[in-house]
Amino acid sequence: MSSIFIVGTDNKLTELDRTDYDSEDLFQRLLVDHPAMLRLASGPEGKMLLVRRELPVPDAQNGSDRWSLDHLFLDRQGVPVLVEVKQASDTRARREVVAQMLDYAANGVAYWPIDRIVQAYRDTATAAGLEPDSHLAAFLDNADAESFWRAVEANLRSGRVRMLFVADRIPKELSRIVEFLNEQMRPAEVLAIEIEQFASATGIRTLVPRLVGQTERAQTVKAVTEPADRLSKDEWLESLERVHGARARAGTERAVNWFRANDYDVVVTNSQDSLAAGILRPGGRLTYIFFMRKTSGRIETSLANLSTIPAYGPNEARGALLNAMRAWPSSTLKASDKLTGWPSVSMEELEQEQLWEAFTALAGDISHAVRSGARL
Repeated sequence: MSSIFIVGTDNKLTELDRTDYDSEDLFQRLLVDHPAMLRLASGPEGKMLLVRRELPVPDAQNGSDRWSLDHLFLDRQGVPVLVEVKQASDTRARREVVAQMLDYAANGVAYWPIDRIVQAYRDTATAAGLEPDSHLAAFLDNADAESFWRAVEANLRSGRVRMLFVADRIPKELSRIVEFLNEQMRPAEVLAIEIEQFASATGIRTLVPRLVGQTERAQTVKAVTEPADRLSKDEWLESLERVHGARARAGTERAVNWFRANDYDVVVTNSQDSLAAGILRPGGRLTYIFFMRKTSGRIETSLANLSTIPAYGPNEARGALLNAMRAWPSSTLKASDKLTGWPSVSMEELEQEQLWEAFTALAGDISHAVRSGARL
């Protein structure tokens, strides 16, 4: 297609010729300003939320940032959408572009902590002059934000991501690679969007997106892949014991029983990697604070989620909480200086009485502060 025609209300015809984008940077900015152009790859509800442009990608747990992804978006189901933008004038081999995307996805899934994703979104929204919580509420149509972030984390940990190549022209060789990968990969998706630009002599522009990779075979293969049945809490504890042993299970059961006795809600997360313990806030919202991880055998405290609660919104309040945890009689405590981090201890260490008393005292204080709805 070399040109298209627009017929105005006055029945006059305007011809628009296919034109290149002025630069890749301007092409990328266009997606930031108008994410609706990616709607064809944005999931069933057709909306996408920008997390960050040029998001760093680490190459190890707590490692240095080795790469930079062009854009990270989220769809309404909390599926991370990794976007790489290339102009047809980019002479790099298609295999290099595909390998680059696979590097980003493999390492992002493994090493992006959810608190970093949340903070990147908040920084992006603030820089755009938006109030992050209000902007997110509008994107979610006022659905629960914390459930959304839990879904994002679950999707990351299970590898449910969407890799999206965006270009002004998708060569047939790249198109076939995208189709093949999308047919083979589960639960991840691989798609491409070609966005051709047409312009008139008077400056009128039209952008024409076309989706690549959603073949009938890919849709059929992914449709017959049923999600795994959700584990019961007992089944989850049995699988934990198989990985980390009886002492880890005993410490976890002790914590779960305490949480239930003290009116915490305990659920298996969507990824089934964690048991999450949450508190019902004034107004009826659940906030999940503690996460017992099957993969690591540790119990984490989400300072990121606590930051959304009035009592722990100020940095000083979360700093005091972090200092209290550092004073615990624990040989397994991991705690960075980040006030949106996830300090943790091993679950088997909860069998030690001194640590148990310190942990339950802190969890009790958090419960009281959250339920009261007041600032500390």
